[in-house]
Amino acid sequence: MSFNLELKVLRKMKSLKLSLAASLLLFGSLVFSLCLSGVVTSSVSAESNTSQRTSANSRRKDEKISDTLRGRTTSAETVQVIIQLNSSPTGRLNALLQRNGVHIKDNFKEFNSFAVELPLEVVSELADFSEVQFISPDRDVQMTGHVEKTTGAAFMRTQSGNSGLKGKDVNIAVLDSGIDKDHHEIGSRIDAQFDFTGEGRVDDPYGHGTHVASLAAGIDHVAHGAYIGVAPEAKIINLRVLNSRGVGAVSTVLKALNWILAPSDPTKPLGDKNYQKYKIRIVNLSLGAPAVDSYKDDPLCLAARRLVNTGLVVVAAAGNDGTDANGRKIYGRIHAPGNDPSVITVGAANSFGSDVRADDGITSYSSRGPTRSYRTVNGVKYFDHIVKPDLVAPGNKLIAAEGRSNRLIADYPQLECTPSSNSNHKMMRMSGTSMATPLVSGAVSLLLQANPKLTPNLVKMILMYTAQPLKGYNMLEQGAGELNVEGAIRLAKLVRTDLSNTTLLGSNLLITSVPPSPYTTLDGYTFPWAQGILLNHGYATGINLITKYHRIYDLGVAIGDGVAIGDGVAIGDGVAIGDGVAIGDGVAIGDNILTSTGVAIGDGYIFLLGSSFSTGVAIGDGVAIGDGILFSDGVAIGDGVALGDSGPIWALSVLTNGDAGNDMDAVQDDGSVQ
Repeated sequence: MSFNLELKVLRKMKSLKLSLAASLLLFGSLVFSLCLSGVVTSSVSAESNTSQRTSANSRRKDEKISDTLRGRTTSAETVQVIIQLNSSPTGRLNALLQRNGVHIKDNFKEFNSFAVELPLEVVSELADFSEVQFISPDRDVQMTGHVEKTTGAAFMRTQSGNSGLKGKDVNIAVLDSGIDKDHHEIGSRIDAQFDFTGEGRVDDPYGHGTHVASLAAGIDHVAHGAYIGVAPEAKIINLRVLNSRGVGAVSTVLKALNWILAPSDPTKPLGDKNYQKYKIRIVNLSLGAPAVDSYKDDPLCLAARRLVNTGLVVVAAAGNDGTDANGRKIYGRIHAPGNDPSVITVGAANSFGSDVRADDGITSYSSRGPTRSYRTVNGVKYFDHIVKPDLVAPGNKLIAAEGRSNRLIADYPQLECTPSSNSNHKMMRMSGTSMATPLVSGAVSLLLQANPKLTPNLVKMILMYTAQPLKGYNMLEQGAGELNVEGAIRLAKLVRTDLSNTTLLGSNLLITSVPPSPYTTLDGYTFPWAQGILLNHGYATGINLITKYHRIYDLGVAIGDGVAIGDGVAIGDGVAIGDGVAIGDGVAIGDNILTSTGVAIGDGYIFLLGSSFSTGVAIGDGVAIGDGILFSDGVAIGDGVALGDSGPIWALSVLTNGDAGNDMDAVQDDGSVQ
């Protein structure tokens, strides 16, 4: 079989242009950050993650192989790997890929990568090729898993001009275990269905995807509208990537992501892509893989970044690894691709079954930051240490659609909430960051309907800036705070619709000179907005985040990329950091990890000094930080339990039990409550 990959790689490096004045202004802080702390401030975008990757010739051979493969490369064991290229393959590489025992499983043309099954001993040989950028295992991907009122969506729709904001023509691709198209809560919202598992079916024998999809876009046809989703007029594109056991592989998810960017008509490569044909603006990933390799190398992260740079918003679950088997708090277990800075990473809040926000908190199981994915350089691990999640949303004991005859109900019948209903009206209760994620995806659909010109970075900024800080929880637990649909829509409608990458830094961001009031009242409870955003290794606050245009809102960058952080340092207009990413006057930068007092994001007490994560190598696994223990994803925690790799066994104990507290009311078809 002949094999030729036509791969094109953008290799455009932006030149660093710092004025002398700006250089002098930042010299002290940059010298401290870069020389003493080792902070890397280079920007990485979807294209720049491809084009600005470290040159293959400058990386040692062993640095091109994931740590989970390195050290095993002399074995004759057969494995499936993801190979990423930085240029077209040479004839020598093509010849190797045609050897006996080497099988190309999938070619992801949009991402310059492919899945290959081969003897493990061949991996070392592959790393010798200069066009091979990185080799990682094809890891398993698992689920990490009253809505309209508690998110603020219902109240938002009562405001002037908002009644029609239900997600119409702003569609959501749901990559999950399939969807039951005959369920009356979600079936009519399915616009297209495709299977990438090889099982040849698009329904939901596992039972996860139907629940997830109905939380985002469920309609009011069941139980008198008690379970309506956040964006009931958004269409769902069902991309089935998890099999009947609820398990997938990185390569399966890559196939689906590749399809989104691929031409809808293969005979017309320059024509509309699938995301354009199906009006996909949001990609929901209520799943994840262990985040071992740095987001700069991880294939899921690189693919997600490519989608974001195309203009799509990628929303991913943080993970359900917030505690160990003994109930101890665990930090550092954010899953891939949620460890990528461009992705909106969602943790789970506990609404305690009530619409009122005053008692909301963070669930014990929601994965906490910082990200612990890493690169190895000269034998030293450099951790990414990105502050995640970005925000949280209700995810504890949520009731949503139950796919017919699904495995979860068969194994855990106590999940069923409406036992007397017909099969196409049955609802089930589940918990997890998987459930929180589609609430944010639905909210993004509403934002993009209210203002279709928002970039993914503006969407992310708006969600963080308007979030509700939850008192007593730190940034590594809640990000900027809890999803606030009412505030987000109010701000989104004020953002100019004529912005672009050519808009001057410091230009007016809003169509009005009067910024919105940074408070929201839901069900009689008034709370302040976060009034700030998270950056890669810290945070930024200030009214100018929403009144002025900043380069971090462009396409092609991620919020936080290239921003050097020194606590209390305000960065002035025109000062470019890293590769030209700039934040204008009136924005204060901080790098400490704070525990919220329930007010604005910068008003809290120090949980952890920012310098703790600055070098990327300072803190090892098993070290106590604050009120918990820091562990990397996939690292064994006591008794050999590896939370990141344990898959459904660990996740189901969360999905089926959730945290203690009041449950969401189980409204039956006749309107009664059980």
